[in-house]
Amino acid sequence: MACFDGQRARAVAAMMLLSFGLASANRFQEAWVMNCDHTFPDGTSYDLSPLTRTAGRPDYVGKDKMGNLYYINVCSNVQEIPKECRILQKDIRAPVYQVRNDSFCHWLGMENSHSWEYIEKGSPYVGVQLTYSNGEYCQEGMNRRVKLQMYCDHLGRLGSVGDYYVTVESPCTYVVTFPTPYGCPKPATMSKGTVFIILFFTALGAYLGGGLLINVTKYHMPLSINSLPHIEFWRNLPELIKDGLLFAYDAIMVKLGYREPREAGGR
Repeated sequence: MACFDGQRARAVAAMMLLSFGLASANRFQEAWVMNCDHTFPDGTSYDLSPLTRTAGRPDYVGKDKMGNLYYINVCSNVQEIPKECRILQKDIRAPVYQVRNDSFCHWLGMENSHSWEYIEKGSPYVGVQLTYSNGEYCQEGMNRRVKLQMYCDHLGRLGSVGDYYVTVESPCTYVVTFPTPYGCPKPATMSKGTVFIILFFTALGAYLGGGLLINVTKYHMPLSINSLPHIEFWRNLPELIKDGLLFAYDAIMVKLGYREPREAGGR
């Protein structure tokens, strides 16, 4: 009886695994997606990661003037392979699929063959272009490729992917129009070192300026270098630093056994 129960449990587990595999065959989420941040040599940066479709968010859908449909993801493969592709056993994981109006299917590029460019060379504020290459072989003797053109749309007035036709730029090269705020360059950010330097000199200026103002107005000191705050300390600072360095040097030499500890008050 115990043996029978064990066999039944294993059979149930196997059926559950099989069901899960079948349910996931046409829908998948990548554990890894390509880096959706990019910085050009001129320092202009873009971050398209908010556009990536993940679990629970349907893929983008566009169409061309012939009525062909395009299923698209950004910086990742599509979440769901179109059924027309599955019927044709074209279950290649790809970021963009074309489903023609005669139900034929093509994948238009591979995620690991992507490149970044400006939509218009030298004009980063027009937008950025993400190109996927090495798609399905084309009759013209080349592989298909697709360009996702992320136009800079700060105010969201240009519409969405579905408002624009997918166009054919040249044989086997497709262009998808993506109006989005993420097609705009990221604001320039300062490094931590730069921020520290700015804060340091700002604080130093406030300290010197504030101390000078107090000494002149409150204590009626004549306006000169002597009215700077803690002027005697700053005059003695070089000597204090010298004494500190000598003390540290002596301590190291003693620690290494090259010198006996100095007697109190000795030089």
